Amino acid sequence: MSKEEHNEWVIKDNLFHRQVSNVRNTIHGNSEAAMRALELVKAKQQQAALAPLKPSEPGYAQPNYAQLASSPAPSQQIAPAAQAPQYPQAPASQRQCECATMTDEDLEHKALFDQTLPVYKFRYVLNRLRSELKRAGRYGHTTSVMIITIDSFSTLQTRFGSFAEVVQNEILVAGSKKFDSIIRRDIDLLGRYLNERFIVVLPETDSEQAAQFGERIRTAIETTTLDLLHDINFTVSLGIVTSVGDTFPAEELIMQADGATEEVEKRGGNGIQRVTL
Repeated sequence: MSKEEHNEWVIKDNLFHRQVSNVRNTIHGNSEAAMRALELVKAKQQQAALAPLKPSEPGYAQPNYAQLASSPAPSQQIAPAAQAPQYPQAPASQRQCECATMTDEDLEHKALFDQTLPVYKFRYVLNRLRSELKRAGRYGHTTSVMIITIDSFSTLQTRFGSFAEVVQNEILVAGSKKFDSIIRRDIDLLGRYLNERFIVVLPETDSEQAAQFGERIRTAIETTTLDLLHDINFTVSLGIVTSVGDTFPAEELIMQADGATEEVEKRGGNGIQRVTL
């Protein structure tokens, strides 16, 4: 990827985050805006799934985030499902469901976990967060949400060239394992948010306790060295939002935490910012 192409890619990615920030600034008390914010996240995740770590490869299609952000908010009504394309199928006697050879444990893992990392899928974490907020509303408990992003992840393409994908994958795996080793596995939830971003749900955790978890994660990553072609170090930025009860929807907590993470990145990364709602 040339320097000009890389700069254009970074600008478009930053444009998306600015548009998300605009939605986040108007989301409070606005259910339509909350739906809009979730649609933005879903749209970027769908695009990321098509080309998760390969913006420099031939045929890579950069998502048109400007068009996504300017599209109208989703309707409350459910649109009729589009007719699925018809493909030739083998006779029923010759077809076999993939799940027929999978154990219950394999099926559960495929349904709940990310395909490449040992973390939950975003959709599962989002549904669990909604459930935790309902429970917090009944009992007046505190819930914290943390967004963790790998600093300067996009610059790895220019730093390592054809070796960048290997470095990116190693960083994502090493980072997710560190996060998982620090959180409370029987209580907290760790999931994939976007390419280099992770989400952690911390039930019954106040802002100070969440910040302590965040500092342990930040320090652990800062002192981690990957032994590849040469020693590679990386850092993370963390945004934490804390709320009491279920006053705010799950989508708003996520977007507020994401915005706090962006503020840390703007200051150079390798830090933590807290928001209390």
